[in-house]
Amino acid sequence: MPRTGGEERRSTLVEEAIRQFGREGYAGASLDDIARAVGVRKQTLLYYFSSKDALLEACLHAAGIRLAEVIAQALEGKEGYWERAEAVIHAVFGLASEWPEFPMFVREAGRLGPLAFERFADVLDPLRRRAVEFLQSGMDDGQVRKQDPAMLLFTLYTAVVGSLTEASVLNAVVGADKSRASLRRREREVVAFVRAALEPVPDR
Repeated sequence: MPRTGGEERRSTLVEEAIRQFGREGYAGASLDDIARAVGVRKQTLLYYFSSKDALLEACLHAAGIRLAEVIAQALEGKEGYWERAEAVIHAVFGLASEWPEFPMFVREAGRLGPLAFERFADVLDPLRRRAVEFLQSGMDDGQVRKQDPAMLLFTLYTAVVGSLTEASVLNAVVGADKSRASLRRREREVVAFVRAALEPVPDR
């Protein structure tokens, strides 16, 4: 069903808030600036969200849904272990290319403490469970290196998200480069890292 005008405005406010929370941080972003960027008054924003915390909670929920949808679409028709893992990486980098503030918002959510991040992670929990089962199944079949599947998933998550969000560390290690070519290079490096992490260790 098409969204009503009110739903459309609410969604637009959430998307803009994610951008500004990602760029400025939760503390640095202001409701006035978010409302102004959308072309409404602060009072209008407060009609939809009673407080900055309420807006943040809506952003966390929306971000989790968006990421879950992108990953689910990427996994359609993918069968093999490596094919599915690579599809997820490409999907996340594609989202970051399309919406640069998105990974920065995810980083900000993590910095706000466990309660805030849990709101984001709760939406992704079905995907997390499927990923752990997928990794465990790959280990049982001998196609994925045997290790703790939950810890492996965490390692893969930090590799992908960290390469997108920790700009200051990246700049110090590899030099400042914000071009699309740099993003594609990072994507290739992460793909190679994940492949190495998943490949079984040959018997000696």
